[in-house]
Amino acid sequence: MAVRRVGRSHRENPRNIMRLATPVTALILQAVLGASAQTVLRSESPAAVYTAQHCRLIPGDVGWPQPQLWSQLNQTVQGRLIATVPVGSVCHDPTYDEAKCLAVTENWALPQLSVPRPAEFMVPYFLNDTCSPFTSRTTPCELGNYAAYSIEVRSIDDVRAGIRFAQKHNIRLVIHNSGHDFYGQSTGKGALSLWMHHYNETTFIRHYSSAYYTGPALRVQTGAEGGAAGAHASAEGYTVVAGACPTVKLAGGYLGGGGHSFLAGRYGFAADQVLEWELVTADGARVVATPVQRPDLYWALSGGSPGSYGVVLSATVRAFPNEVTANAAFSFGVREAGGIEPYWTAVHTFHHQLKPLLDQGIVAEYGITNETLVVTGVLAPGHTRASLQSTLQPLVAALATSTGGRLSTKSLGMRLAQGNSYHDVFAAEIAPLLAELGFPPAVAGRFVPRRLMEGDTTALDTALRAIADRGYSYSIIALNAINALRNDTAPLIAPNAVQSTFRAAYSSLMINSGEPGDRDVQRELVEEILPLYDAVAPGAGSYKNEGHWAERDVKTTFYGGMYERLDEIKKAIDPTDFFYGVTSVGFDRSEWDEKGRLCRVI
Repeated sequence: MAVRRVGRSHRENPRNIMRLATPVTALILQAVLGASAQTVLRSESPAAVYTAQHCRLIPGDVGWPQPQLWSQLNQTVQGRLIATVPVGSVCHDPTYDEAKCLAVTENWALPQLSVPRPAEFMVPYFLNDTCSPFTSRTTPCELGNYAAYSIEVRSIDDVRAGIRFAQKHNIRLVIHNSGHDFYGQSTGKGALSLWMHHYNETTFIRHYSSAYYTGPALRVQTGAEGGAAGAHASAEGYTVVAGACPTVKLAGGYLGGGGHSFLAGRYGFAADQVLEWELVTADGARVVATPVQRPDLYWALSGGSPGSYGVVLSATVRAFPNEVTANAAFSFGVREAGGIEPYWTAVHTFHHQLKPLLDQGIVAEYGITNETLVVTGVLAPGHTRASLQSTLQPLVAALATSTGGRLSTKSLGMRLAQGNSYHDVFAAEIAPLLAELGFPPAVAGRFVPRRLMEGDTTALDTALRAIADRGYSYSIIALNAINALRNDTAPLIAPNAVQSTFRAAYSSLMINSGEPGDRDVQRELVEEILPLYDAVAPGAGSYKNEGHWAERDVKTTFYGGMYERLDEIKKAIDPTDFFYGVTSVGFDRSEWDEKGRLCRVI
């Protein structure tokens, strides 16, 4: 077996991360967290308050752990307990630093700012502006919705210590991996966070053997980034299914939500590749789930609901031999098409010409605004540059016809690339474009059902255009995960909980807001924009990892008829709902009070 540690080295400024190296330090930092107006972090009230027994404690509550208890926890986890100091604190007095503040604002909501830090996450909405780098320098920096402390997880013992401490002292526990989280599930006011970033080994298994699969596999710990895991597998001569964004952790919420990728047309969803799961449940037990050992839990973990059943330590996934792969990237806009009407006609043509390519196992990822369509990749495993160019000729010809000859290979700026493996092409052509993409202010998601694309799409085209005309854009992955080629190449390991609407989708849309200005884009998305789409595609559903946290019908939209079975499994393995997520299974048995405490619904 080849073992590799992946991820970035941990070199953080002490202003951004404070380690509890000694009991004395713990006392000092606890004082900081409950600070007065003169310090960088402030609690909401100096007076302790009593909390209902069905609510988790937050700082300032009677019963909140005293400094010596945090110090003891720090000793238990070998000095790896980290008190949260928000990255935006360098933009506020008394720790204001102009150069560092500029660096924070320039990289705000980008992966390179949040992924290497224990309590940061990529959707600023959930910060509630309590320590925003864009508010006044004199505005106090407060923790707000940040987790209070994080354990830098290096072993199963660290996970167990965090679970025991949170349960004993009635505080919320959250699991924080990369922070690619549209729902704020990897943070929470007053929470103790299990930071999995450095629990990141990958192990290549050349001869995995079981009753349900024999062949090469890769075991990935939860903190391993998909890009790094893919690089390890490729160096061994194999390919694994991982997300398009290289900093998304493979065995985290990505697999738990199903996991789409550029390889979905060739091999299926990422959750379809899972051979076994390793996790720690709320009672501290280490559990291994496979298609034959704890099959119900295996089914639920594989696409059913991220973070609902326990703390995932690792997943073992199927690997496929490297093969030559080609990619095409191109774009067009209103100017190239000859006007706004020809542009939207070309968008319609593009979608219909894409369908036969998807049926061959090709996957396309692209973005649409009311002015441009930009294709990051039309990725084709098994194709050379020449064969992909030939395969794309009908699409290019149709675009030319729809625009009176204005769109051509030249005007599209078609760029074709080829590599000896998927990872070679991904690393050279795609990862650099996606690695630094930030999150928009508000996001929602919807599938485009394949049945809709097979008929008259006039109503769909009209709805997409109407939404774009209101300043929204789309990030789209188009795929056919049940094409005949995939069924021959990568039959399903075992049944899993990936929703049927995902398997029947032509594409998955992320609907992204622009800058909000004076608008409440969160409300607008849910109450105005999604209804425009739902009117023409009712019941389409949405990818669990790319929806809106205030989705009106979570159980139907994200789970598509599987929620009841998933909830029964949740009740059996986590009967107290210790693990919580705002859209995860069991979400409706908990709620937040007016101070941000997580409370059981009674």
